Amino acid sequence: MTKRSVPGKLFLAGEYAITAPGHTAVIAATTMGLNLTVTDAPTSSVTSNSIATAWHFNMAEPITVGQDHWRYVQAAIKMLQDYTQLKTTLPTLSDVNITIESDLNGPYGKLGLGSSAAVVVGIIDALDDHFLLHLPRLTRFKLAGLAHYFVQKNGSLGDIAAITYGGVIAYQSPDLTQVIDTAQKWPTPEAIDRDWPALNITPLPWPSHWRLLLGATHESADTKSAIHQLDLNATFLTQSQQAVYRVIQALTTHDYSQLVQALQANQNLLQTYLPAGYVTPKLAHFLASLNQVAGKISGAGYGDNGFAVVTDEAETLIKVWQAGGVDPLFMTIFPENEVHYD
Repeated sequence: MTKRSVPGKLFLAGEYAITAPGHTAVIAATTMGLNLTVTDAPTSSVTSNSIATAWHFNMAEPITVGQDHWRYVQAAIKMLQDYTQLKTTLPTLSDVNITIESDLNGPYGKLGLGSSAAVVVGIIDALDDHFLLHLPRLTRFKLAGLAHYFVQKNGSLGDIAAITYGGVIAYQSPDLTQVIDTAQKWPTPEAIDRDWPALNITPLPWPSHWRLLLGATHESADTKSAIHQLDLNATFLTQSQQAVYRVIQALTTHDYSQLVQALQANQNLLQTYLPAGYVTPKLAHFLASLNQVAGKISGAGYGDNGFAVVTDEAETLIKVWQAGGVDPLFMTIFPENEVHYD
């Protein structure tokens, strides 16, 4: 039996700009995520507490990626199948039962913490452990990244990187057009071993006395539609990069006042360039509450959540959020050293 804990993710800075190759975002892995259990079995199946019906398959046969609730699981297993068949020195995958227990869409409702990315990373990592493949962490990131990309048809893979590496990272997005044909229905496994231009993943320190407070709106955000409404021009990208660098410096030097200013600069930039709907009524209430507290909307906007970095219990802030329909939830950083290492 193999058990794996998989974090969720929270974009702290640099979202939207990160969809342009070579640009940077700061992303945290959160302990609120999911757990996977893998056991040997005569035939393969996957069950989840968030999907009513199990999925049954044969590990010895090619996987077809459908359009149903299991598509991310199917894509992850197919990507790993393709790669292990390419690398003939790796052990053969055999039939297993996989159980997924998620709290990313549980009693708190919609949280926007990357449930689909966590599932894909979790499947890759759990099967890597179970079959003793000993794949390097960068290889696991690429496997999960391509599987997720070809189901979702877009994305920076920043959520995949944060969940794979744990902790807080500075993530620079790769230029996938130099690696794969993005118009294909499915990538070739040879792309995993190629160099991915512009990709960079750097762990960042997180001050022990800083706490993440999530402000959940329980309103779904459509990142794909949101990206289509944004003109990623040179000015936007440059200013986003500048704000992100200031966030990185604030984390590195434990400078809270600089973090307040850097996150505010990133937030102001997004509000300037995005349509008015980016800030929903609940998110407007959330932003108005921050004052000199470090925080901003996380991810796509148009719903999901905001976050604050606090240095105390933040009781007053919590009460203000609750009055505006924003649910507060303290989040713990998923430690980097709890991620499966090479």
